[in-house]
Amino acid sequence: MFEIRSRKPHRAVSPVISVFSERRGFFRDLSVVRPLHARPQQFMEFYLAEPYQVEDEGQGFSATPQSVLVGPCLSPGKRLGFLGELATFTIHFRPTGLSRLFNLPMAEIADQAFEAGDVLGPGLVHLDHALRRARTFEARIEAAEHWLLDRVWAARPRDGVDWAAGLLARSGGRIPIEYLAERAGLSARQLQRRFLADVGTAPKQYARLQRFSSLLEARRRAPNRPWADLAVDHGFSDQAHLIRETRSLAGVTPEALIQQLLAVPERNT
Repeated sequence: MFEIRSRKPHRAVSPVISVFSERRGFFRDLSVVRPLHARPQQFMEFYLAEPYQVEDEGQGFSATPQSVLVGPCLSPGKRLGFLGELATFTIHFRPTGLSRLFNLPMAEIADQAFEAGDVLGPGLVHLDHALRRARTFEARIEAAEHWLLDRVWAARPRDGVDWAAGLLARSGGRIPIEYLAERAGLSARQLQRRFLADVGTAPKQYARLQRFSSLLEARRRAPNRPWADLAVDHGFSDQAHLIRETRSLAGVTPEALIQQLLAVPERNT
C-alpha cells in the first residue's frame, strides 16, 4: 500500500505548480506492478529511498534515475514496478508550467521521462540536496517553493494559450476547441502550433487525455457507478466509445485497467 499526502502550493508559485505530493510504501518483491496509461499530467519526481522500476514494452525492468522529469504520456506500453522502501516527492506542473518556467520544447518532452538534471542543468542539484536533507513533507515543500520562486519571477508571461490549456484541464476536456481558439485570439492552426510547443500535444489530443483522466478519477471515487453512466458524464458518446478509447489509451478494457490500477492500494493521509 502507498500512503499519499498532497498539498497545494503557495500562491506565488501556483500559476505554474498545481500540487506537491509525496508517496511512501514498502514492497518485499517486484510482484506488484502498475500499467502506465496515456495521461496529460507533467511532473518532476524525486526518489528519496529506492527508485521505481520501469518496464518498457517487455524489455525487462530497470531502475529510474534518482530524479526524473516526465512529460504528458500519449500512448501506453510501460509498467511501473515497486520494490523495497519507496519515498517520493513530486512537483506537479500546470498544463504549460514546464514551458513557462524552463522554456522547454514540450513536443520533445511528451511521451518521455528524462533524468531531471540532464534537462534542467546543474542548478537542480541544489534542489535535490535540499529535498534529501529535509526531514518532513512540509520542509520539502518549503525547499521546492524556495527553488521555484526565482524561476517563477523569470517565467514567460501568461497568455491565451495558458488560459486555454488550463480551462481544458479544469473542464476535463469538455470545452470545444473552436471556442478556445476564438477566446485566445488565435486561429485553429496557431492554437495547434502553440499547444504542441507549450503543452506537448495538439489541443484535441490534450482534451482527449483530460477526458480519460477525469473519468478514471471519477471511477476511483465511485467504484460502484456503472461505466455507461460515467462515460456519458465525461464526454463519451456511449460505453462502446469509452471501451475503444481505453483500448487505445491504455491497451485494455476499462474494467481491466481499473483493476490493475487498484492492485496497488493507496490511502490519502
